[in-house]
Amino acid sequence: MRKVSTVADEAYARRVVDALLVEGIEADARGTEVWVLDDKNVEAARARLDAFARDGIPDAGKVARRLRERKKLEQQDWAQRSRNVAQHWRLSSLREQGFGPLTLMLIIASVVVALLGAYGPPDDTRMWNVTIDDWASRVPLQKVREGEVWRIFTPIFLHFGIIHLVFNMLWLRSLGTLIERNDGWVVFVPLVLASAAVGNLAQYYVSGPGFGGMSGVVYALFGFVWMQSRYRPARAYAMAPRSALWMMGWFVLCATGLVGSIANLGHAGGLVVGLLFGVPAWVVHLRARTTRPTYEHEGAWAQVSLSRWVRFRRRVVDPFVPLWFLLIALAVAWAEPNRSDQFEERVCAQRTAMLWEACLAEYEARGQVQLLYDAYADAMADHLPAEDGTMPPDATVPTCSDMLEAMEHLADELQCGR
Repeated sequence: MRKVSTVADEAYARRVVDALLVEGIEADARGTEVWVLDDKNVEAARARLDAFARDGIPDAGKVARRLRERKKLEQQDWAQRSRNVAQHWRLSSLREQGFGPLTLMLIIASVVVALLGAYGPPDDTRMWNVTIDDWASRVPLQKVREGEVWRIFTPIFLHFGIIHLVFNMLWLRSLGTLIERNDGWVVFVPLVLASAAVGNLAQYYVSGPGFGGMSGVVYALFGFVWMQSRYRPARAYAMAPRSALWMMGWFVLCATGLVGSIANLGHAGGLVVGLLFGVPAWVVHLRARTTRPTYEHEGAWAQVSLSRWVRFRRRVVDPFVPLWFLLIALAVAWAEPNRSDQFEERVCAQRTAMLWEACLAEYEARGQVQLLYDAYADAMADHLPAEDGTMPPDATVPTCSDMLEAMEHLADELQCGR
């Protein structure tokens, strides 16, 4: 918005604005000043002002009023349609919104898995067919390498409490159905699969298979819907700013660790995927912009009327909000501690316990439990005291790896637990 002229009186300024509007140039009269709303029309407006001064100004009041009334009606219609969309898709309007069929399938699968597993932790043996890998696997992604590729996606169905399940299902229902209604399975299915794969693999890398939940997918759906509602609202996507603020606030709060152990890389991976899926809407928005506001040009409205902070926000913050969200997600991913050592230790203990319990059950059935104990003592001789209570000179405190190695040797020797 730029000032193009100062005229003799206010009435003449209003007549100039009317004449410019009829010629397709939107302007505003501020006292005796004439301001053009779009910077690209500044030169054309000045040329018309010179013509008005030379040839006289036409009486365009009636036509200008009709044009303003038409624009006002169009704006009212657009505002009403936007309110209707927001009302229809708000989270609480469950009866009006209904369910997307694929969204409903994901909800049913999540509820069934939660009930069958009694909300158990992922190292519960009942959950081993759903986790990304067995706790007893010897190499990373062993089960996936053996052909069980579906494990990359199935951790999204694991939930570890009723609140965890309900929270995710409510958001999944609202956002998933919205995407299905607007873009169908062509967008919904790739978005779910990509976010599940990226989030699950990233989380597995730092924590092993001890994670689960639909949260990563929910953040992908959120990122996509937010991009559509902000940059292509005509497509019937709507998201209240407070909902976006709440989701990003929860995202950051989880990353702090104050709410317990959270699969933050799953969240971050899902959010990144959702934002990337929404990039085309952002590109369309940028291409549709007819001009870039001029904030620092001498005489620009922003230079005259806005504070430095507001100009900075409009120039640096607002146009690049998707990049700020992306940077937040990457920062959370970078800050996530690598718990792979804890995972390996837990896998070691799990496998050792499994072999011992299996061998013990077999030897109890044979009535030879003492034989098993003696064989284990021999296998751990380098780490256990002798009969007289003295320790071997090169004795060391046994690690989990030592115990697992001894147990595997014992299982091979005694033919048990295999």
